[in-house]
Amino acid sequence: MPSCANTDGDIMKSKRRTKFLKKLKRKDPPAIPSAEWPHEKELTEIVSSLVDNKLPVREVQATQRADAEVPAAHLKALVSIATNAWRAKTKMLNAATGEVREDMKRVDRHIEAIYRNLAELGIVIRDHTRDAYDEGQPMRVIANKVTPELERKRVSETLLPSIFWKNRLVQNGEIEIETPATANSPAEAQNH
Repeated sequence: MPSCANTDGDIMKSKRRTKFLKKLKRKDPPAIPSAEWPHEKELTEIVSSLVDNKLPVREVQATQRADAEVPAAHLKALVSIATNAWRAKTKMLNAATGEVREDMKRVDRHIEAIYRNLAELGIVIRDHTRDAYDEGQPMRVIANKVTPELERKRVSETLLPSIFWKNRLVQNGEIEIETPATANSPAEAQNH
């Protein structure tokens, strides 16, 4: 038996004997509640973005705080700037080729710089001209014209671009579409 030294120098025997734990034999073991963290979703998103982007934690937290703190008026102003930059860009293009006109190349560099600055803030401008059109797209069709040589619907002109902020649609595009000629196309053209 183990013994302990007394303060007086006497040797005492331990009063307790070693007991081994026996298996708990219960018919209804206690249920372990699921662990819920107060900010589990936010922490999961931070860790996911760290793994995906390999950003330091402080940068991820700063960008998330910035997203939450962006007032609607600022976002509205950014969308307006993006729309006006897109309009300026479209005015500089040659209608036949779609390329920047020679006399506008110097100005185009500045418009491209605005596009890059907006992209750094998470703003993406999407022009739909000549894209295939699907009924499920979140764009407003302003006009519809029948074009006999087409096989499927497509966007003939973008009147207002779609604008995305941090991969979320913040402005629906407005477009004109061309549709292929079919047996009921004159009635369809009159409806739009």
